[in-house]
Amino acid sequence: MADPVVRSSIAKAAAGKDKPEKPYEVCAERPQGLLLRVQPSGLRTFYVQLRRGKRQRIGPAGTFTLKQAEERAKKMILDPEAFEKRTGAGVTLREYIEQHYNDHALAKLKNGATQVARAKSIWKQLLNKRVADITDAEVDRVRNKRIIAGLAPATVNRDVTVLSGVLSHWAAHNKGAKNPLLGLTRLEVPDDEKIRYLEPDENQRLRAALAERDRHHAQARKRGNAWRVAREYEPRPEIEGYSDHITPMVLLTLNTGMRQGELFSLAWEAVDLRMKTISVLASHSKGNATRTIPLNTEAQAVLVAIRPAGAKGLVFVSPVSGERFNNVKKAWAEVTKAAKVPDLRWHDLRHDFASQLVMRGVPLFTVQKLLGHKSPQMTQRYAKLAPGTLADAVDLLSGP
Repeated sequence: MADPVVRSSIAKAAAGKDKPEKPYEVCAERPQGLLLRVQPSGLRTFYVQLRRGKRQRIGPAGTFTLKQAEERAKKMILDPEAFEKRTGAGVTLREYIEQHYNDHALAKLKNGATQVARAKSIWKQLLNKRVADITDAEVDRVRNKRIIAGLAPATVNRDVTVLSGVLSHWAAHNKGAKNPLLGLTRLEVPDDEKIRYLEPDENQRLRAALAERDRHHAQARKRGNAWRVAREYEPRPEIEGYSDHITPMVLLTLNTGMRQGELFSLAWEAVDLRMKTISVLASHSKGNATRTIPLNTEAQAVLVAIRPAGAKGLVFVSPVSGERFNNVKKAWAEVTKAAKVPDLRWHDLRHDFASQLVMRGVPLFTVQKLLGHKSPQMTQRYAKLAPGTLADAVDLLSGP
């Protein structure tokens, strides 16, 4: 901590706008112990010195007026133990995230860094507010503004879940505290999603586009090698079969329903060609649970075709970085344009996998296990595709 420096009265410092090169502190004459710390960012925060080496944060200037800070400091000085024991006394959402929740998220949560960044970005208007003062009504107001701004209810629900995770962690580590969002009802998400899957002609066009892409690359390699040989350069290996990673990735997704991230993280150690299975490890799965996917004939043929001798490590390695893929957006855009299905997302291949199974009469429970859904509600969206289910039910009422 910087030594207290009296540059002006604490009132003037609290109202100031300066951004010093180094942090400084201004002490109040009364009550003794009250001080204001000014950061290089311009952030101004009231503290109270309870005893040597122990100070308690009151809150940012602006959230607290000088008079309010003085009143709170007096109470804290009179009974410091009560305030030290008080749940979450003085800690703001920003401080709790950065000082406590961040490490927990990085160590224990899947995509912990993303969760922390999202909490700080989405709920930035609450970052300087004391955690103990956050209410469900306040969160509901922010939530309503996001809905009015056009965000989908499902997205807003996920935003609230992220914040609730922080508050639950805070409550668990502060005796007597309670997550204020436990009673907040989730927004109803309308079940009007149209599941995008491939029509038979779209499937044919997609496969044709992939085959043409591979053929084009193979021919380009032949022409390139002819040019190299004519100039006495060493020719590059001819392309036989798949020209790169795109066709195998697409065919595997269509036949296994794996998420793109799961596919990018797939290692040969998780592929058992003898048992005809792929294991999607919990560490790579959105559902945080390991699942086994049987390989059908086409999926097995794809893996046999691309499996190198002594295969180890990632099945698909980026030719640019030599490591795990981050995305295949450019190649995918080219393929969907050539196949004349520009609206097709990669994730729709997973929808197609599930849809085709349901339309062929596979039970939803089985589809749920193959997709790795934690709850049947996620798989229920495909129920509308089940053949004859509603018609068969109505037919039960038919007369003789």
